[in-house]
Amino acid sequence: MVGAGFFGATVAERLAAAGKKVLVIDRRPHLAGNAYSYKDQATGIEIHQYGSHIFHTESDEVWGYITKFAEFNNYIHTVLTRHNGNLYPIPINLDTINLLYGKNFTVEEAKAFITEEIKKDIKKYQINEPQNLEEKGITLIGEPLYQAFIKNYTEKQWGTDAKNLSAEILKRIPVHFDHDNRYFTSAKYQGIPKAGYTKIVENMFQSENIEVRLNTSFKDLPADLKMLTTIYTGPVDELLNYELGILPYRSLHFETEWTKESLGCAVINEADKNIPYTRTHDYKYYQIHQPEVLASKKSYLCKEYPADYEVGKEAYYPVNNTESEVLYQKYLELLKERYPNIILGGRLGAYRYWDMDIAIKNALDLAALILKNKNIS
Repeated sequence: MVGAGFFGATVAERLAAAGKKVLVIDRRPHLAGNAYSYKDQATGIEIHQYGSHIFHTESDEVWGYITKFAEFNNYIHTVLTRHNGNLYPIPINLDTINLLYGKNFTVEEAKAFITEEIKKDIKKYQINEPQNLEEKGITLIGEPLYQAFIKNYTEKQWGTDAKNLSAEILKRIPVHFDHDNRYFTSAKYQGIPKAGYTKIVENMFQSENIEVRLNTSFKDLPADLKMLTTIYTGPVDELLNYELGILPYRSLHFETEWTKESLGCAVINEADKNIPYTRTHDYKYYQIHQPEVLASKKSYLCKEYPADYEVGKEAYYPVNNTESEVLYQKYLELLKERYPNIILGGRLGAYRYWDMDIAIKNALDLAALILKNKNIS
């Protein structure tokens, strides 16, 4: 198992529970992948090293599985977005609309108003079928809401003009014509693990059938181990030495500081172009089960900056488009020739951005398939 994030950990745990011997390697010095977190001993704040991770899922199966290894608090995620110096709830709801337009709409008045805004802007820009993300955004919520909360944030995230991005990226923009300010409105379950994310993976690896080697990459392994059935959760282009070219990703970098200042909430997004980072995290606000942490006079603030990806940086978001999908499929064909024993999985291996619950669900499905295959030892 190459990769000790949630996908790799889930497959390894399921196979080990069925009696398989599993070697887990990860080139990082820690478990849990991008969900890695650790506790600051002075304040008790659980720090998410790679930006905020809030566990949420609609799946009874996933929730039933992950709660075998962790107890979660009942944190409900909400987000504020700063635009022109003012804070607005996101996803867009009735309060967002009234604040932006300086109105006091009722639910029905807001629905009618936004519908007319959309019709007016579709006519203004003569949009029959949206050809890019900008046109899609305008047709979904109208130009003022799109310009205020979607355009600049998205352009920072992807590093290009919204007109250069596919309309498919914006399948929908959630709008609530009530006061519901929950970020994950469809999540049946959500929360933060009380002992942190890393502890979950540690608990998953308690089996005697699992051996873990950190600071170890696949290329470090001796030839005999490379020939074993392998689940590989890293980038396939890197595995194959970029022979066909580099798959496009977006990367991130983080600037952190201890401060006596506080956000007053867990996350504030920055919607304006002149602010180079996309959001700031104040991790102590996830620990609602620990009043003493919430009352801490210190905060650990983390600013998240989108960055261009290049070889050697961490790949966070795959840039999924027609060209990248063609290249990815070519790599899959080459992989079958070079490493017929390797199964790709996880966010990087599948070249898809998955939330934690989707990664776990896909891992559970893969483990079940492997265990049904009598030829896999």
